[in-house]
Amino acid sequence: MKIKHLSINSLQPKRSSLVLAELTNGEAKAFPSKTMIGAWMCVWSEIDNELVEFIPASYKLVYGDLAATYKEQSEPQNFQASHFMLEANKSVDELVAIAEKHQLKHRFRKHFGGPLYEVWLEDSLLVEFYSDEISKL
Repeated sequence: MKIKHLSINSLQPKRSSLVLAELTNGEAKAFPSKTMIGAWMCVWSEIDNELVEFIPASYKLVYGDLAATYKEQSEPQNFQASHFMLEANKSVDELVAIAEKHQLKHRFRKHFGGPLYEVWLEDSLLVEFYSDEISKL
């Protein structure tokens, strides 16, 4: 099984997509939507729909007449416990350097689901990385 794309709430959609793109050799792009503004995405393959969408926290996904749609809310909707794991295509040293460059919280985690490397794109938005190198730490 392979997840094709993921949509998550974000307090800083543009910044989070830019940093994730740097961490993963992806491309950060504005997310085109007729029902919301300010969304961004980190794309690895548009043809295969391999991407993460960063939805502004002021929007909520709702059931629409023809399809799911986003509806703006009066209060931010950042109530998730969402996080995801990616197979790292960079070395641990590269992940550390990028996290440090952007002043992000990050750490190696041996236990509690590890071994993996955590990078926090935002205070409540975690990306976990796994690779053969990380598994041997």
